[in-house]
Amino acid sequence: MNACLACRKVKMKCRPGLAGVDSRCERCAKKSIDCVFQEHRRGRKQGTRITRARHVSPTMAHGSKTIEGTSQHASQYGPLTGSSYHTSLTPVSQIHEDVSSAEPSDLQPSGLLNLEAGKFSLQYILGSGNRDNVNSPPGPCSLSQDDPIHLGLINLQLAGCLFQSFMDALNPYICQLDPDLHTLSYVREKSPFLFTAILAMAAKAFDTTMYRPLYDYANQLMSVSFCQGIKSTECAQAIMILTYWKEPHDTRAWTLLGYVIRMCMDLGWHKLKLPSMQYQQAISDAQRREARNIERTWYVLFVYDRSISLQTGRPFMIEQNEFIDSIEGWCKDPMSLANDYFLGALVKLRLETSAAFSLLGFRQRRSFTASLHEMESLLALIHGRIQDWENRWIDLTKAVQPADDISCHHFLILFYGTHLRLQLFLLPLQHALASDDAESNSGLEMLWIAYSSAIDLLQVVSQRSSQLYIAQDSVHIMIAYAAAFLVKLLLLAPKTMVAKIEPSIVDAMRNAALALSQQSPPSGSSCALPAAFLDKITSNLTAKWNSDTRPISSRLTPLRVEADDVTSKDSGLFSIEGAENIFQATNLDLQLVDDEGWATIFAQAGFDLGDDVFLN
Repeated sequence: MNACLACRKVKMKCRPGLAGVDSRCERCAKKSIDCVFQEHRRGRKQGTRITRARHVSPTMAHGSKTIEGTSQHASQYGPLTGSSYHTSLTPVSQIHEDVSSAEPSDLQPSGLLNLEAGKFSLQYILGSGNRDNVNSPPGPCSLSQDDPIHLGLINLQLAGCLFQSFMDALNPYICQLDPDLHTLSYVREKSPFLFTAILAMAAKAFDTTMYRPLYDYANQLMSVSFCQGIKSTECAQAIMILTYWKEPHDTRAWTLLGYVIRMCMDLGWHKLKLPSMQYQQAISDAQRREARNIERTWYVLFVYDRSISLQTGRPFMIEQNEFIDSIEGWCKDPMSLANDYFLGALVKLRLETSAAFSLLGFRQRRSFTASLHEMESLLALIHGRIQDWENRWIDLTKAVQPADDISCHHFLILFYGTHLRLQLFLLPLQHALASDDAESNSGLEMLWIAYSSAIDLLQVVSQRSSQLYIAQDSVHIMIAYAAAFLVKLLLLAPKTMVAKIEPSIVDAMRNAALALSQQSPPSGSSCALPAAFLDKITSNLTAKWNSDTRPISSRLTPLRVEADDVTSKDSGLFSIEGAENIFQATNLDLQLVDDEGWATIFAQAGFDLGDDVFLN
């Protein structure tokens, strides 16, 4: 028989206690201390621990019962102990090479004190006892504690259908889970939180009657995981899944993403490196899939971080490093999936354009005339690189997919490339409109590319509307961005240009709205909101300007705007101050130009310009 930890520490024989009276050994019972048995750890790697305890002490068992009893009163769905979220967590260092090891020569606090990723706590650092007992997770628990099937929220058959629907239809959009690793039994046993999040989002798309109880329960599990400080791959994945398809009024995506990134950095993911060939050959296929699961999640976080940073104008958190740059090598691994190639395309897109925004911003802070020609060359280069990116990755994703597979990846590559092209060309265009020395030809060229990109994006929506029904919320925000620019363009462009582009703009918006509404999405869903948004914008334009006999440009009320009357505040996409230097003097209704007027119009259409969220 193995000795308990207390007896092993002093090298004394461990004698079992009285059967049925005390589960502790004689020495531990006499000294009134915890009696914990663990298997020998000869040959283990430095910095790892055994998570499967042979015996759970009565103290630990009593603590679990106390938490369970408290949670039953706090939750209508049953015990939320958090202990069964991750019943078989494997330390990252056991499945990945050199993730959490510090440099031997590092004399900073992170090197001397933080000995294991995710355990930078006062008790862990200063505790004088055995570190294995500090912050150690509970032993394996049954599925019955927090499992939504056991709690009666859903039956196994329906859960299986929803789970498979998520993996087949929703997962290709987010490239987050490995179908070969994340089976129903694996996810259900590994993390009830992730399991519930998957079922909730699948129910939102395919079975709305089951959505609300599953979604509410998933949020309860997220609250418990936050309060208990649970850190794991599955916890990070579950939180991200809940942010992809949010409620219309939910504004937590930015905050939750930051929390997930900090959680993963605490686990040492920012130090990830591609494992060597020798290491890959030394581990099993299951361990390789676990390692790629971590790597995939970090790549997804990088794309998510950069994307939401561009949408909100806030700083990103994940820095570019050697591991991020090695995405193409990661995609060529024999275990790569078709979704991994699409994820690689998104990572490369962010890498290709990461420097472009900072370069354009730097040149905008200089004299516009001095940097105009440099900006033209830079934009031409970026425009070409985006086109090359589209062609290359469309071919790669097609090559790894079955011939009869109708994938969303082709559509999303075109969509993301077009949106990024629009956003990039609007950066210098805003300053071109405000410059006294801007050259008309240069400004019009940038304007035309931006206009074409916005029209192309709406046309992609019309042609691929069936694949937008279950697209994540960020896609619909991009649609609103293109529509907002086109409406602004009708106000700022010369009369002659308005007469030519107005029919195309109205038709593109109307066709996109019609295509989305034909999907018969539930009211208030992510697909129904942009349909109503585009329809409302088109109706507002028609009601204000349109008549049966006259074009828009001849119906605008002449209005002389003095320089002192024009606000210097940026109206969102353009500043109208100095716009006559590139465009002819445009007869504008100031109610439609200032921020307050635009906020009113878009709020009526169901879009909050301040919070970047759709409203009911």
